[in-house]
Amino acid sequence: MDYALFALLIIVLIVIIILLRRSDIRTKKKYRKAAYSLLEMPNPDPQDIKSTIKYLRLYGGRWHKDKEFVELVNRLMSKLDSIENK
Repeated sequence: MDYALFALLIIVLIVIIILLRRSDIRTKKKYRKAAYSLLEMPNPDPQDIKSTIKYLRLYGGRWHKDKEFVELVNRLMSKLDSIENK
């Protein structure tokens, strides 16, 4: 009986890891899409740009940075500077 409970616990933990990974990937795609749409807009809201930069940095990775996210952050920061300097 103890082996069955242990196996069930392992299966539950694996399912939780899979669901968390899917959720993380979905969130990354959402913020990547938001960044590209802000870059295409002629005059986006500066607050939206700041929050998108914040989340891109959060989901871009701590030790192994996602190069696309770093590039998006740089492009959004330059767009924010150009909007604020007008």
